[in-house]
Amino acid sequence: MERLWAVMHQHVTHNRAYPTQKLFTEAILKFLRKIIPEQWHNFRNQVTDNFHIISDQNLRVLE
Repeated sequence: MERLWAVMHQHVTHNRAYPTQKLFTEAILKFLRKIIPEQWHNFRNQVTDNFHIISDQNLRVLE
């Protein structure tokens, strides 16, 4: 979540002032609803990490 916040800050709020809360909200929603889906390939490496999916078959509980 923090990484997505950093990307949003960079593109929406960094060095910008919005005269109203409504314009600020619209900028955030536009970023989340339009820009992220359209440009995900540009943001992907900034937001994701090298996580590994653990499946039930590979999980072993030690007692």
